[in-house]
Amino acid sequence: MALDVETPAPPDLTNRPLPSAVDVDAVEDAEVLRRAELEDLFREGAWHEAFQEWAEYTDLTGSEFRALRDAGVFERLDFYWDPADARLRFEVPELPAELARRDLAAYADTELTDLCQTVIELLADAYVDWNDDESPLDYWSEEVFSDQTPPE
Repeated sequence: MALDVETPAPPDLTNRPLPSAVDVDAVEDAEVLRRAELEDLFREGAWHEAFQEWAEYTDLTGSEFRALRDAGVFERLDFYWDPADARLRFEVPELPAELARRDLAAYADTELTDLCQTVIELLADAYVDWNDDESPLDYWSEEVFSDQTPPE
């Protein structure tokens, strides 16, 4: 059953600490996490598109969604570029104490993880191409082979 709700505002990715999965010593400048670029993509429609795709398949009920929304959980989802792994990543926040005691807590993390995974997949498929370290083996280019003469 599809969740028929209005898309919540996208997460605010500014002024956040480094994600727990990122090595503090490896990141000299928080701009390498590309959060501002991700926020721009969210405003351009990526968030809405991914959320609507996820809403088609989630098991959350309308009241469970509203509980998460009202607690600010969607706003606290974190998305960033991991420069060490050269990929988009996300973090799902812990549920607030008032939600952690409800039955919803048993599967909310899974549902939120599914939402984040949907966002990451959509961004990677349709919005970003941030693989800066392509090697000649990763793409076909005439430049790579232009100085080679065919065997006689």
